[in-house]
Amino acid sequence: MPERPASPADDTGDPSHGVGAEPLLERIRRCPPPAAEPGATAPSYLASLVEPFHSLAAAAPGVPPRLIDAVPGPGYVRQRWVIEAFASMPFGVFVLRPTEPAAGAPTVLALHGHGYGSRQLVGLTDDGSTDAERTDGHAHFAESLAALGANVVVPDILGFGQRRSPADREPAEISACARLTNHLAFSGLSLVGARLAELVHVLDSLAGVGLDPRAPLGAAGHSGGSLLASSLGLLDDRVRAVALSAYANTYASSILAMHHCPCNYVPGLARFGEMQDVLADLAPRPLLIESGRDDPIFPLPGFRAAARSLRRAYGTDGPLTVVEHDGGHRVDGRVIHARLVEHLAAAFTAAR
Repeated sequence: MPERPASPADDTGDPSHGVGAEPLLERIRRCPPPAAEPGATAPSYLASLVEPFHSLAAAAPGVPPRLIDAVPGPGYVRQRWVIEAFASMPFGVFVLRPTEPAAGAPTVLALHGHGYGSRQLVGLTDDGSTDAERTDGHAHFAESLAALGANVVVPDILGFGQRRSPADREPAEISACARLTNHLAFSGLSLVGARLAELVHVLDSLAGVGLDPRAPLGAAGHSGGSLLASSLGLLDDRVRAVALSAYANTYASSILAMHHCPCNYVPGLARFGEMQDVLADLAPRPLLIESGRDDPIFPLPGFRAAARSLRRAYGTDGPLTVVEHDGGHRVDGRVIHARLVEHLAAAFTAAR
C-alpha cells in the first residue's frame, strides 16, 4: 500500500497547520460513541460511578455527626456540624433551622458551585465574617430557603474552599477540581462519583444532625452545585424535587462550546444524550430550572432549547418550572425556590 504523502508544511514549517485535535472532536460530535447498552439509564450509570466509593466509605469507622457551633441568624439558627464519609476526611456541614418551623417542614440540600464554599450560601464571607452585601452569585440562597420554612443542609463540597489540601492551593486555582479529576481518573474513578458518595452519606446522616429523615427532601444547586443536585436526584429517590440555577442547558451550547472546569465533564455521560435527555429522567418528580439572560457560560439559547425539550418530556401538566431572569451567572431563586418548598410541602400533605 503506497505511503500517504505528508501534509505540506505551512509558512511556519508546521505540517499540522495548528489544527490540533479539532477534526477528531468534530467527528466525535457528529458520530458520537455508541449509545449505552439496552436497559442502561443515566441514573444507573451515575450510581455505577458512585459504587467504587462505597467500599472506601465503608472503611470509615462510623464516626457520628458532631455539633461544633450554633449561632442565631435572621429567622433561623445556623448550626455547624462535622460529618465524615471517608476515613480521616471530616468536613463541615451547615444546617439552617427556622426558629419557627412549620409542621412537616421540608429539608433542602443546598449545594454551592465554584468559589470559596458553603459560606457563600449562608451569609458569610470567605473569612467567616458576616457578608452584608450579597454580591456573590450564590445570593446566600440557603438563607432564602430557610426564610421559606425549610430546614437547609449545606455541605462543604470536596475540592472547594476549606476542602483543599496544601497541594491544591495554587494561587491561580480557586478549586482542586483539575488535580482531583486527573488523579482519580488515573485510577479509573471520577470526581463526580466521589462528591456524590459524600452527598449520599449526608442524606444518610440527616437524623444524626437532628433532622427528620422522613420529611420531604429536595435538592437545590447553583452552577456546578446544580450538576450535583440533579445527579443526586437521579441516583437517590429520597430527593423528591430538584431546583437548578445557572446550569440547565445543552452540552453543545455550554461545556462543549467554551472553557469550563473539568468537574463539569462526567465521563461517559454523553452516551445518554444531551443534558435535557439526562434531566428528563427526573420526571415525574418536580424540576425547577432558571437561567440569567446574560449568563455567558450557560447561554440563553441553550437554556431555551433544553427547556423546550423538557416541556415535551414533562407534558403540559407536568411539574416543570422554567424561569428566565435578568442577570448573568447567578442565583435568582425567587420563583424556583418558593415552588420547590411548595412541592415538598405538598408531598408532606399527600403522605399524611
